[in-house]
Amino acid sequence: MLPIWYWKYKDFIENSSNKYLDNYLKDNTPWKKSSWGITNPWLERFKDAIFYAIWWWKKLRAILALEFYLILSWKSLDKIKYDDDIMKFCLAVELIHAYSLVHDDLPCMDNDELRRWQPTVWKKYSEYEAILIWDLLNTISFEILSEISDSELWMKLIKMLSNSVWFHWMVWGQVDDMYFEKNNDKLTLDSLLLLHYKKTWALIKASILGWVILSKDIKLIDRFKNFGEKIWLAFQVKDDLLDIEWNSEETGKSVWWEKKGFVYFKWVEATKLKLKNLINDSLELITDLKSEKLNFIVHYIQDRKS
Repeated sequence: MLPIWYWKYKDFIENSSNKYLDNYLKDNTPWKKSSWGITNPWLERFKDAIFYAIWWWKKLRAILALEFYLILSWKSLDKIKYDDDIMKFCLAVELIHAYSLVHDDLPCMDNDELRRWQPTVWKKYSEYEAILIWDLLNTISFEILSEISDSELWMKLIKMLSNSVWFHWMVWGQVDDMYFEKNNDKLTLDSLLLLHYKKTWALIKASILGWVILSKDIKLIDRFKNFGEKIWLAFQVKDDLLDIEWNSEETGKSVWWEKKGFVYFKWVEATKLKLKNLINDSLELITDLKSEKLNFIVHYIQDRKS
């Protein structure tokens, strides 16, 4: 069970997202009151689909970024406002993460029908709406970053986050994923690690290092880059264990024995040992912060059921 503080962080991030999107989606276009303005019921349905696409995620990346920021800035959550720079960064990260999952679930990609015990966006609405949401959330995330007060900082953040999804990272990783789906005999453990490194690690790294850029304490980058790499791999290894140890009702998503998972190469016990070592390494890197919240998140990644 998630503790109360986690729900407070999650609610704060979700409320901030809703406030931003509510304002963003208001119809202030010049044709609103013109004679050729037409009410389109599909547009209202599409707006519902946008909120549906972002509401159920764990917000883990944003919560990590927010907690690191609070620790190193000596602030508490009640001192943070919805429109503070750290919240703009957290929202951008979560919107990028949400769009990447909407994208992954499409029939032409992983063809998943279930996430977090709910139908995926394309399954509940339609494929065309899922594609448009993917386009929209990607665009909004960078618009939010451009509203950060310090122009030098937002330029660095935009570059870092855009690099996490550009050709050499998420996009390339997805191409690799599709290739090995059709050419499974060519997949090795090294190529599997590289695939996940490209596809998912860069965004987790960005979410962890973004707060360092906002705090302007650049000397911390190498240290927390290492933490990000350990915790990312732990998350991925745990996902692969869930795929074979739990069913869809328990995990809330489509599960199956994947020949591209770590378990396929290392088997269950060796994979569990790898996960344990990654968790211990992650905890060691944050020991001096003495944060029960960060420690909980690390243990949660190891023990989660979904």
